[in-house]
Amino acid sequence: MRALIGFIITIVVLLLLLLFAFGLLRVALITLPACGVSVSIMLSTLFLFRAHKIHRLDSYGTLARIIAVRFDGEKLHWDLEESQIDSYAKAKLATFFSIAFGITSIWLILDIICKKGAFNDLTRFSTNVNLVISYIISVMIVIMAIVKAKPAETLKDAIWERAGCLVSQINTHLERIQELYSLENSIKSFAYQLKVSFPVDFKTEIQEFVNSHKDELLTDTTELNKLIVRNINRAEEDRADLEKANNLYRAAMKLYTVVAIEVNWTGSMPLIKEMEYDYEGITSENLKSLLTDRKWNAFHDVVNEIMRDLQRLRELAIKYQEEGGKEETDEEKAYRILEISPVTSDEEVRKIYRDLALNYHPDNAERTTSGIKKLAEERFKEINWAYNFLKGIRNF
Repeated sequence: MRALIGFIITIVVLLLLLLFAFGLLRVALITLPACGVSVSIMLSTLFLFRAHKIHRLDSYGTLARIIAVRFDGEKLHWDLEESQIDSYAKAKLATFFSIAFGITSIWLILDIICKKGAFNDLTRFSTNVNLVISYIISVMIVIMAIVKAKPAETLKDAIWERAGCLVSQINTHLERIQELYSLENSIKSFAYQLKVSFPVDFKTEIQEFVNSHKDELLTDTTELNKLIVRNINRAEEDRADLEKANNLYRAAMKLYTVVAIEVNWTGSMPLIKEMEYDYEGITSENLKSLLTDRKWNAFHDVVNEIMRDLQRLRELAIKYQEEGGKEETDEEKAYRILEISPVTSDEEVRKIYRDLALNYHPDNAERTTSGIKKLAEERFKEINWAYNFLKGIRNF
């Protein structure tokens, strides 16, 4: 617009100088108001035409038909379809009407000026000749202004600018996908520590939506914004839940390590077997599948239950070691090993012995570690010794 105004002013100045050289300066000065009004009307007509076309770009989805959009997974790229934009940016009719309005306004204004007698005695020519000269000057300025305005090219530039603005706005929303990259990396880190296969893909849904709604996005990004926010919220929730699960799981494994040392120190096979059962539970695929299925509450309940059982085993192991640390007679030791009291009947002693011998027989530890098998053998020997000792002193 500034360039156009500068051009018109330059042309007017040159015409004034030219007319001054031919003695027609007074005619030109009287004509200037008419030229200003006609050029303003002409440019207003073109502006309204361009505004109407730009409005149609947004309101009727026309922009989606005249630009080609490509999505690379992170942002949109676009380019104008030359054949489509050339067809849409035609301004012949608008140009015709703007010239017609401009010339009509010149005729009306100059006619009024002429009736007022402003063209009388301006030059050596008659009033009508002065009026014709004024018409010619005005029409020349209007034609030069319309040529400089280039309605079609100006509309193309406006469409290009509008398309760039809209795509830029969409890409601003798509930049939030970077938040998903960060959240996904955090989720993968927790999943790796937990050694679980956790579904981490929040971007695919967004990419599929953009690819299938590229045209609609040029006029409305509401659904895209909702989808991005929804996926970010889901990712944040998964990351927070996985972090809690990981902290709880690490605490459980730490407790297991402490309990394993204390339980193995006792050499008590019942405690060792319970401890192994808890270990199988905490490392089982069924437990970890709860995380994959996002069953957070169920996971917490199971792990907390295992931790309570491990804490119970720890207390038993400590008690067992305290009792075993006291000085005791062989008879007290025998009763302790068989986990019975002196008032237990001979028949009960035989039954308890058979149960313990069956439970701690080394053959039952064939599928365990060598350390556990060795403990089972030692425990089995202790049980046999305790039974034979009591059998000897009680004569049964």
